[in-house]
Amino acid sequence: MRGGRWFVVTSLVGVAAVAALATGVAGGPPGGLYRLAGLFGQVVAMVRNSYVEEVNVARLEEGAMTGLVAAADPGGAWIPSAEFPAFEAVREQPLPAFGLVLGVRSSYPVVLQVLPSSPAEQAGLVPGEMVESIDGEALRGRPLWVAELRLAAAQQRGASLAVAVIDRWLRGKRDVVLHPGAVAPPAPVVEERDGVVLIRPVGVGAEQVRVIRDAMARLGGRPGVVVDLRGVVLGDRRSAVELAAVVAGGDIEVPLARRSGSAGALRARGERRPWTVVVCQDVTTAAAGEVAAAAFKRAGATLVGGRSYGDTGERRAVALRDGKLWIAETWCLGPDGKGLIGQGLAADEVVRLREGEDPVLARALEIARAGAARQAA
Repeated sequence: MRGGRWFVVTSLVGVAAVAALATGVAGGPPGGLYRLAGLFGQVVAMVRNSYVEEVNVARLEEGAMTGLVAAADPGGAWIPSAEFPAFEAVREQPLPAFGLVLGVRSSYPVVLQVLPSSPAEQAGLVPGEMVESIDGEALRGRPLWVAELRLAAAQQRGASLAVAVIDRWLRGKRDVVLHPGAVAPPAPVVEERDGVVLIRPVGVGAEQVRVIRDAMARLGGRPGVVVDLRGVVLGDRRSAVELAAVVAGGDIEVPLARRSGSAGALRARGERRPWTVVVCQDVTTAAAGEVAAAAFKRAGATLVGGRSYGDTGERRAVALRDGKLWIAETWCLGPDGKGLIGQGLAADEVVRLREGEDPVLARALEIARAGAARQAA
């Protein structure tokens, strides 16, 4: 019972901290917070006393705190003190374990990005698939960091991992094995496709932006450009805005916000371009890729595909007793002034996926060529 009481006490402290961070409270908690804490305590007690089987207190705590943080910040997390050093080490790695970047969808880890030639790509994983389990450990409803730590630990040991995935069409499951292997930094692809420049950034960092700038200079002027940001997560927010300035040109500004109000803006300036710019995006366009999509939209580009993932937050760790909160400190605002956190960027033209085809890219190329024809006329 002592462990159960201690769980309730520490969880109530977590309720107060999360609610305060979510509402930007600087002083004492609002009156409604006391009601929330009391209700939380009642629910925990009822679950522990009424459930038909013995309740795993540690798992109950994990689920409760995960849900609390997600309500304030969908990309945030609560990490127990014992796990935080490993969590921090994962965040400091320049490249993800096995070349696999994960997010969350329907309570499952979802594949957002697979780096080219990585063990994840060699295993056949593709963006949009959901991860059901790793080495038999079920991951539904678990914090995302659990999956990330399992991947990082296996890579460090040089061990293989059995991964059960649900296909992106939600029609079946399959098993794959991730084998140890090298993960190379992402290199962008810039090519000509039927008179249109097609850019696949893969990552959005300073080096990728430089490579894209040089490649476009070699290709010379083209009447249309398509930038494919699907499956693009890695990079940084400033480079994302710089990419839009390099490709679309002009003065670009993406506002930043925090719970207390404005947090400034990300700005970049590029040579004004005469061409039509079209951007492919979907739910696997996240983080730096999503900031780039927002920057392109502000530069006048047409967004084609589906709504983006909905997480442009930069986070910090907030110490609590027995753990830390990983919660967004600032995030980007979309063209409508709403935060791109928990809610993604809407496409200008929605195009549904079809198995075995890529109608999103086909439509983007069509729009770019039509824009080029109008300019020529």
